[in-house]
Amino acid sequence: MDDRDRRLWLAFGRLTTRCQELLRLTVLAGRAEYRAVAEALAMPHGSIGPTRGRCLTLLRNYLETEGGSR
Repeated sequence: MDDRDRRLWLAFGRLTTRCQELLRLTVLAGRAEYRAVAEALAMPHGSIGPTRGRCLTLLRNYLETEGGSR
C-alpha cells in the first residue's frame, strides 16, 4: 500500500497545477457541488466533468508509465 500511495502521489505531482486543483476540489466537494468548483476555479460549470475526465486519464497514464496500474 505504501508503494502504491507513493506512485499515486508521484503521478499526481506530474499533473498541471490546474488538474491538481480540480481533482482536489471535486474530491472534497463531490459531484453535487460542481457549481461551487466551477466558481472557485473560474471555469464554466459544464466544463468541470470533461476536464476532470481528461485529468484522470492523464493520471492513469502517468501511473501506467510508473508501473503503478495495479
